[in-house]
Amino acid sequence: MGGRLRLAVVVGVVTAGLALPASALAANPWAVVSGTGVLVRGHNATAASALGTGTYQVTFSTNQTGCAYEATPGDTGAGAVSGPVVATVASRAGNANALFIQTFDQTTGALVNAPVHVVSYCGAKANFAVVDSTGVRARSSHVVSSQRLSTGAYEVIFDHRVKNCAYNATIGTTGTGSVGSPGSITVAGRAGNQNGVFVLIVSRTGASLDSSFHLAITCGLKKIWAVLDSGGTKARGANVVSTAKLSGANGGTYEVIFNRNVSVCAYNATVGTTTFGGSVSTPVAVTSATRAGNANGVFVFIHHDNGSTIDEPFHLSVYC
Repeated sequence: MGGRLRLAVVVGVVTAGLALPASALAANPWAVVSGTGVLVRGHNATAASALGTGTYQVTFSTNQTGCAYEATPGDTGAGAVSGPVVATVASRAGNANALFIQTFDQTTGALVNAPVHVVSYCGAKANFAVVDSTGVRARSSHVVSSQRLSTGAYEVIFDHRVKNCAYNATIGTTGTGSVGSPGSITVAGRAGNQNGVFVLIVSRTGASLDSSFHLAITCGLKKIWAVLDSGGTKARGANVVSTAKLSGANGGTYEVIFNRNVSVCAYNATVGTTTFGGSVSTPVAVTSATRAGNANGVFVFIHHDNGSTIDEPFHLSVYC
């Protein structure tokens, strides 16, 4: 018995030594890339480059073709993207480890150089969906159904409650290629179904628009996230110390302060209601940055697509 016990202990120690920690296994690949295509920081990100005006390749160390991608234009430090810029996502043609990102000035619809924060959601533990313009899922995890409800309106139903979560959505293709004229995408909890998310897409001028998109869910006390109403009050979140609206009516600026340093992280923000039901149908663009003077904070800036600032509720997820 003693010999077998010692052997079991030795085997257990060796196995533990070879195993990766759970946090490493669960970590999302992410990258923060400058407007010139320089990889500023990231996790499992190996390279980035500018392919042309507002067009970037971001390469990770693993295959990304089975994942969902979220991208938010955002300063690489504590500055700001001071205009209505949106990002689109796609798989990179010819490179299964890479993503294809484009950034657009929504006042003109033209490509523009802008820094961007990119997070990839992969694997069985992630909660995500990549949905085509007809509402059909191209790939997903923990999703039981998706459908197009009407022009530009979609629902995605998960296999568990997402009531106490944050939702991030990005317009993008379901494979390679690009979105030539992206609109604005907003999120909400699905009315009458706490397992569901409602996604609404409108053009730069506010018309309903069918488009493929990527949706991801962030939940739990171990993650870093927040959902704020348009007045800057926290509706829900985890590891949040304080929130505030920084400017007057329709100033569009907010801060979210967390309980740890997030200046070395990536920030995804999506405009969306704090409730189950309702929607934000205004064409808007949201950008992010580290909060000036506070490494524990994130700065969120919201613009109407016509260039003016506007107050709207939003969902914020931070990955480090």
